[in-house]
Amino acid sequence: AIVRSLGGPALPAEWRAGLGLEGHAGGVGPGPTLVNFTYQEDRKMATIKDIFAVIKGREEPDRYVILGNHRDAWTYGAVDPNSGTAALLDVARRLGIMLRSGWTPRRTIILCSWDAEEFGMIGSTEWVEENLGDLQSKAVAYLNVDCAVQGMGLFAGSTPQLDKLLIDVTRQVKDPDVEGKTVHDTWSTMNGGINIERLARTDSDFAPFLHHAGIPCVDLYYGKGISWISYCT
Repeated sequence: AIVRSLGGPALPAEWRAGLGLEGHAGGVGPGPTLVNFTYQEDRKMATIKDIFAVIKGREEPDRYVILGNHRDAWTYGAVDPNSGTAALLDVARRLGIMLRSGWTPRRTIILCSWDAEEFGMIGSTEWVEENLGDLQSKAVAYLNVDCAVQGMGLFAGSTPQLDKLLIDVTRQVKDPDVEGKTVHDTWSTMNGGINIERLARTDSDFAPFLHHAGIPCVDLYYGKGISWISYCT
């Protein structure tokens, strides 16, 4: 309603499609509209809870591979974070099956379910700060699965130390949607080559691991190019 009332240059076509404004007037401003906002806040103290599952390593129990996702959502949470939570829980289920069959990992695996991410990565940041010395000396890598599935096309972000590992692993994983292809094949085809973003962002739980503790990190999801607004709503 606000955008329809604005003047100025016409909306870009992708904005019209994203906002469902095809055929409607509207611009990017300025315009005659005056909007009054009222905000009501529930001020209270609350206890947050991080949840962990630890699988001790066989050969290097003091070296940690950490996989994490948050539980709290900004709105309905279908993509952010529930798609990531579904991925994390399925990894946990499959690791449980492997453990019952007699398998044990070489290094310790820590699965993390963070609380209060939407309030500024509070759950993960507090845990990293509390265990900073231990993590800096023992953590091998942190793998982030926040918005795991939001569309087509693999997005990969990582620190340089993990680039080669990421490429090697995707060459070994079969693409479940394309017969006879690996994840690496479809990743390269859809993106016109392999592109790995550098993780300079601070918008998910890898931020304290990378920016506070200097731990190598990976952030992966399907849905490259999906806008922040569309997956939050």
